[in-house]
Amino acid sequence: LLARADALGIETLPLDGRGHRDDPDIRRLRAWLSERRIEIFHMHAGTGWEGHTATFAAREAGVPAVIRTEHLPDVIADPEERRSHRRMLAHVDRLICVSAGAQTSLLAAGAPDAKLALVRNGIVPPAPRATRDVVRRRLGIPPAAPVALTVARFTEQKGHADLLDAVPAILAREPRARFLWVGDGPLRPEMTRRIRDRGLAHAVLTLGQRDDVPDLLAASDLFVLPSLFEGLPIALLEAMAVGLPVVATRVCGNEEATRDGVTGRLVPPRDPAALAAAALEAFDPKQGAAWGQAGRALCARSFDARRMARETAAIYEQVLGSALTPNPSPAAVGEGVRG
Repeated sequence: LLARADALGIETLPLDGRGHRDDPDIRRLRAWLSERRIEIFHMHAGTGWEGHTATFAAREAGVPAVIRTEHLPDVIADPEERRSHRRMLAHVDRLICVSAGAQTSLLAAGAPDAKLALVRNGIVPPAPRATRDVVRRRLGIPPAAPVALTVARFTEQKGHADLLDAVPAILAREPRARFLWVGDGPLRPEMTRRIRDRGLAHAVLTLGQRDDVPDLLAASDLFVLPSLFEGLPIALLEAMAVGLPVVATRVCGNEEATRDGVTGRLVPPRDPAALAAAALEAFDPKQGAAWGQAGRALCARSFDARRMARETAAIYEQVLGSALTPNPSPAAVGEGVRG
């Protein structure tokens, strides 16, 4: 990402923002923001306990507008992490949520309604560089085999174990089926062992971290995402954008990205039997093509990256405009974060 930004002429600052306020990288960030008189600091957080120190650093550096995007619903269980999140929110001007479900969960967790904004994720449709037949030959997959692709980190959240439990039922009805699992993470070795122990290594291929996901999408017939929770998954949107039917769990994010019975199937989380039935339904060529066409149209209509950029820019202008408006109240002068 930083290399791409450099190529566009954007100044970048590589750092690790997870340290305490006196960590060398956090000090570098404060100085960098202050020296350049940065006007907007936009923090993207994968989970609610990330990025707090960097947010404080932006306030200490005098940045007028501080914005944070939460990419998941509220999943904070630890009381101290909850308190830390509330302290951080006191110094954020706007908290962007990537789905209405995530926004509702954050509101229920006590986030101030006035600070919340909804900007659903958007994408640029993936552009494959290789044809379906070429990719399948590289992977040793027969041309006629039904292929289900999953792109997700190997963590408990993503539900790989439930999908693995669904595989035998799918193979019983469609023995040619193949499953491509793309991604890395702490559970990858364990899931690879389970696949081998169950005699499914011929059908379930763990491909690791890849930079050719558009090609893998082109080679697939179905996208499956069995998550336990989501924000608004980019991988699911990309699959829809190229015309793949999708099978996903009915959880926050997934249910806003797809339409049950229109673009694919939504099934309960932790339900391997439902996953298997939905995948078999989507493998039907006529049904899969209809769902894929509807998904492509929905993605183009509602999840375009340009729409996301416009909505984000509007929030920048609104927040920065308010921050730069003189405040006549003497009590407000000198207030800030210093610890």
